[in-house]
Amino acid sequence: MKRFMLAIALLFSVSAMAHSTLDYSKLAQHPRLILKSGDIEAVKQKIESDQPLCIIHDVIERRTNEFLTAEPTKYKMVGKRLLGRCRAVLERVCYCSYMYLVSGDEVYARRAEKEMLAAADFVSWNPSHFLDVGEMVTALAIGYDWLYDWLSPESRTIIEDAIIVKGLRTSGKKRWWAKSHNNWNQVCNGGLVMGALAVYERIPEEAQAIIAEALKNNPIAQKEYGPDGVYPEGFGYWEYGTWYEVMLIESLRTALGTSCDLEKAPGFLESAKFMNFMSTPTGATYNFSDCGNPLNMINPLLYWFALESGDMSLVWQDRERLLNEDFVRGINRQAPIAMLFASRCNTKDIKPIQDKVWAGKGSQPLFLYRKSFASTNDTYLGVKGGSPKNSHAHMDGGSFIYEWSGVRWAVELGSQDYHSLESKGLGIWKSGQDSDRWRVFRLGNFSHNTLTVNEKLHNVKGMATMDKLYNTKSRHGAKFNLTPILFDLSSAYRTIYIDKSDKVTCIDKLKARDIECQVRWNMTTFAKAEIINNHTILLKQDGKELLLRIASPKSAKAYIMKNNSDNWYDVKNKGVRVGFTTSIESYSKSTIKVELIPQK
Repeated sequence: MKRFMLAIALLFSVSAMAHSTLDYSKLAQHPRLILKSGDIEAVKQKIESDQPLCIIHDVIERRTNEFLTAEPTKYKMVGKRLLGRCRAVLERVCYCSYMYLVSGDEVYARRAEKEMLAAADFVSWNPSHFLDVGEMVTALAIGYDWLYDWLSPESRTIIEDAIIVKGLRTSGKKRWWAKSHNNWNQVCNGGLVMGALAVYERIPEEAQAIIAEALKNNPIAQKEYGPDGVYPEGFGYWEYGTWYEVMLIESLRTALGTSCDLEKAPGFLESAKFMNFMSTPTGATYNFSDCGNPLNMINPLLYWFALESGDMSLVWQDRERLLNEDFVRGINRQAPIAMLFASRCNTKDIKPIQDKVWAGKGSQPLFLYRKSFASTNDTYLGVKGGSPKNSHAHMDGGSFIYEWSGVRWAVELGSQDYHSLESKGLGIWKSGQDSDRWRVFRLGNFSHNTLTVNEKLHNVKGMATMDKLYNTKSRHGAKFNLTPILFDLSSAYRTIYIDKSDKVTCIDKLKARDIECQVRWNMTTFAKAEIINNHTILLKQDGKELLLRIASPKSAKAYIMKNNSDNWYDVKNKGVRVGFTTSIESYSKSTIKVELIPQK
């Protein structure tokens, strides 16, 4: 930990020194954002010679051709957000600009210009929710920069004015996001830097101040990757925040010849392997925190990490998946940028990741096991610690997911649409013990695969830590200290591991305080459930069977519960909750041992 803190301190020091000595006399001519000399020719060669990259390009071309006949994005707020519209503009501008560069067909440049001018005409870019501004500035900065030589002076001026007036100058004094520990920092600061670099000649002193402030604050968010690469906000937010981190790094490199060593943040490059292990054999994700559970996602940003680290195994999984049509739909709005990174890679003879276990500490301790990357039927186990006070976190310390034989048996429900809750008056962004956030069924501990004691919520101020890792031939797993998150227990340790037969064993060693404790061991599942006896539940799904059996205590009783609350604001969920209940007398100890046994 001392080494990690020293590395963080060094990063802040180096970043501060770098932004104070940036040499703007060396500012590159347009295009200066991300795009390097030779990239487009390299992309053309990859399209001809590399099947997975050809597939990505074909998707980009197909979607871009659909944009040609679509009306430009219109201004429309959804609740407090313009974010969906800003993202649509980014996708269209990025795709169309890329297709112009690759094909030379001016129809794509005209469509990108049309989209940018329409966005420039929006009444505002909604600075009260500054993520919207960050995305829109990025969209227009990339289009303006990549199409600079093609755009007319009149169009350039309109786009420049919009970037400056509706983007760069709207951050105001209440810039809480500028020093946040989450994706807001990366998206907002990253977008502002790209905008400032794009229009630098118009406002040089102002642009320098924006860049300096962003580079001073960005390491605050980067610290969350450390020490091992876990991104606390989960799969979806890694993709979001990290995209902007990479675009920031690459824009600095191509515009000013330096990354200010931002890529050297502890855990940052390691997070690419974290993302590989967060993608599960069934094609889903380990969707803890405020993440949905999108199927068949492709993450082409990993090409940048492969290039940076020299580890091409990071892209093996996605390249294999691209040969499956189902995964092609998962290509995201920044795919054209990823094509630039991929064009710089040697993509011949790539081998899959060989490790079976990935684990990381930090603010979101995590254990991940994957039997291999070879098959959709491979076994998977993910277990997490953490704290409800983390950004986008749930009350899910000690929770786990489990896949075997192509079925996810222990599931995470994921998040509920923010607007569906905000529009009903719930204040879901405050995380105090009695806040509205924990009244939402999907966010509290009652829906997660963890322990509930005396039907109480977990302790918001507590954090479940990972105290031990098991990685031997006979078992792979970890031990978590749940004591800080469970109010009525003086001691609570969860050890969970998987053995060579794919059986999962979960052992909870508990001690009560001065109160009798009713303990509920819960698992949420989409399988059909049947209680065989007080100690055994049979699960059936997709022609497969799994036994859920409690070995101790003998007094435990099996249950099956509905997977919904009676709250009018909660969405309805698939599946059921299954598990076991037991009691512990005051000051007494108890060991709960539950096994998940595949029926082969």
